[in-house]
Amino acid sequence: MLSAHHRLRLAIGLVGSLMILAGSVVGGWLAPGSGLWDVELVAALRTSRGAVYVAAMLVVGGVLLLMFAWLSLGLSLRRREGQAAAGADGGATGAAPGPLRRVVTAIAVWAAPLLFALPLFSRDSYAYIGQGRLLASGLDPYAHVMAELPNWYETGVDYKWSTTVTPYGPVFVWLQNIVVRATDSLPLEVTLFATRLVAVVGLALLVYYAWRIARLRGYDEAAVVWAVGASPLVLMDFVASAHNDALMIGLIVAGAYHALQRRPLLAAVLVGLAIGVKPIAVVALPVIGIIWASRRADFGWPRLIACWAAVSAVAVGGVVAFGVGIGSGLGWAVGLGTPLELGSFYSPSRILSLAARDLANGAGLDGALAQRVVVWAFLAAGCAIVAFLVTVKRRSDPLRLLVGSFAAIALCSPILHPWYALWVLSLLAVAGIRRTWQLRVLVYATAFFAMVGIYGEQLDMIDRIRADPGIPTLYGWVGVIGSAGLLVLFELALRRARRRMPAPTHPELPMLSASSTPSP
Repeated sequence: MLSAHHRLRLAIGLVGSLMILAGSVVGGWLAPGSGLWDVELVAALRTSRGAVYVAAMLVVGGVLLLMFAWLSLGLSLRRREGQAAAGADGGATGAAPGPLRRVVTAIAVWAAPLLFALPLFSRDSYAYIGQGRLLASGLDPYAHVMAELPNWYETGVDYKWSTTVTPYGPVFVWLQNIVVRATDSLPLEVTLFATRLVAVVGLALLVYYAWRIARLRGYDEAAVVWAVGASPLVLMDFVASAHNDALMIGLIVAGAYHALQRRPLLAAVLVGLAIGVKPIAVVALPVIGIIWASRRADFGWPRLIACWAAVSAVAVGGVVAFGVGIGSGLGWAVGLGTPLELGSFYSPSRILSLAARDLANGAGLDGALAQRVVVWAFLAAGCAIVAFLVTVKRRSDPLRLLVGSFAAIALCSPILHPWYALWVLSLLAVAGIRRTWQLRVLVYATAFFAMVGIYGEQLDMIDRIRADPGIPTLYGWVGVIGSAGLLVLFELALRRARRRMPAPTHPELPMLSASSTPSP
């Protein structure tokens, strides 16, 4: 069933994207000041409970169709027996042009309708626009808040952002300033579209440089691109929601590629730009230094420290200079902080910190203090893991060090949004998935966070149908049961495919990993 013909697969995914687009018109985030409210049909549909229910089912159904098409495409990319997989720098490419072309076509076809959707799964794109408006108005977005702007609420900004300074870097705020200035006299939806294009540029960088690393290392190029660019979670968060994490992770992967190609200063510049988008990208800098230092097989601590200092000076120094240049100074450093009072219901840190709070309160102790202690302990553990990886394990595969570092930060944070999960899943695919369990992690995590995006994160229609508890419950269960059914089909197809393959001489999964030479 999951081995559908590629044209049918493309059509299924396209129908899914079109369903999400249609659902967004009624259930997506629409700014109070949007001119679309003047369109009689749109206003009537958005105020009709029946239309909102239909929109909810269109969105969840569309995501499930995209999930089906993505899994089907991935399973179709498994290697034929005896297929060569040497990198472009060392021989034949790891995948024939045909499969790679099919994956790229699928990404383009499935993403295209979502470019025109109203924001779904998150309304942060409106906050991006508001932060760009601050800078365009001559205000420092690290010292002023959007509530100071005239008509800030009319532009769709969430209340939680209205009194909060921006947590993003000066490069991204400057880009949003350009977007706002360029579309100032146009409808708000045009500004949203331009904001979405910034995220799509980041996705294009991610796909392109993931492909280049796959060629360099002899991985299956089509399968790597499938993992980083075609999943429903990527389309939801990097296209429909336009999260700037797409630009951050795209720049990090670009930097990693150039570091592997012995261009450490260019790599540092690219990671510096990523820090200028989201300061958490600073986690990648030690790995860039390790790649530089490892050009000598016998590198020691003096060389490693010198390389760390050099890449830090280029990257962080560049961001500081850029911030000063646009008048914001070092205010961007606040983006490294994590609010202790916030969290995701599925984050280990959040779960245990709330349990500690309740236990402390029950014992007559300070529950808030106990909660903060647990959160800080998790954050300290995440930093300790990163330090362990880049010091004790510094001679390991640098791409796997990147995966481990970002996984430690994400999993130890009280806030774990679906787009944060894409940091880890994208880097996991770029580093090469060598075991069946790693492929399952990719697929199962994608399904889980896609369902969280549909039901657990922000979705305007959910707030409007909470008065009827039966509908949100139905909406959520359709997503959960549908995704579970697709995962069962995936497991059956994966087991069937593995039974048909000859017994491997090594335990690597021949889907996303190198088959002829070990990773450098």
